[in-house]
Amino acid sequence: MKPFLVATFLLGLIGLGRAESQDNLIVDQRDYADSNDACGPASILNCLKFSRPEFREIYGGLLGSDDGVKMRFVHDRYFRLRDSVVYLGQRRWGIHVVATADLVAGMNVVAGMNELLLDRGAGELSGAYLDRAEGKASLEFAKRIHGMMRRSVERGVSPILSLRAFYVRQQEDKDGQPAWETGPHHNVVVTTVGDFQASSGFMLTALDPREGREIAIYLYREGAQSFRALKGVEPGGEWLNGRSFLVAAAPEAITLQPGKLEWHERFVIVANFLIGDF
Repeated sequence: MKPFLVATFLLGLIGLGRAESQDNLIVDQRDYADSNDACGPASILNCLKFSRPEFREIYGGLLGSDDGVKMRFVHDRYFRLRDSVVYLGQRRWGIHVVATADLVAGMNVVAGMNELLLDRGAGELSGAYLDRAEGKASLEFAKRIHGMMRRSVERGVSPILSLRAFYVRQQEDKDGQPAWETGPHHNVVVTTVGDFQASSGFMLTALDPREGREIAIYLYREGAQSFRALKGVEPGGEWLNGRSFLVAAAPEAITLQPGKLEWHERFVIVANFLIGDF
């Protein structure tokens, strides 16, 4: 990492405060024995565990003596048998695992985490795709995303950030022509938000439920090449052109890294969706 980015990150943390998070306390999705893809439930627990006191009380009151059992409770109560607000006609947990919107609210239907919070007398959180509105300048857009994340942290809620990868690869069904396609998706929980730098971007500290560890993420505006990214899910989602999302540099998020890329293939990770108090 470049020295000026490290300095920017450290300065940005001054005065913000952060959750006390020893590595052995961060929820590890691998403790949920029934699935290898439990970053959603694990991030719900991390959000509760590393947020304001009322959220920590909710975490402590969840059924289960350890995080593995608590994840099973969250999955069984709020996902396994409830209808998805994203994949119509399907359950929230299936071959698609859990769509981020199903973690919070979508289509005016309260889902996932908000149902858990409401069951325990807490207020609802907001959920939003992090795409750039048509006609908005990229700098204004980036500041808005930064402000959403920082407000949530300052209000005592460590927000859940959805990161999503996209590739350009040759498509057999298109006579070998290159085209964008969806890649891995992963949820993390943001605990600190660095200062915004107009010439670059901003740093985050996040809790990665894969291996239960703290990682650094750098969000920035792509300034050179346009890309395509899907807002929502297929079918029914909208492929956006240009530079519609902030790009994420997240080398420590191992679940998002491509297994193998040829020299001519493109790969990008974007900040896709946010759940928090903003």
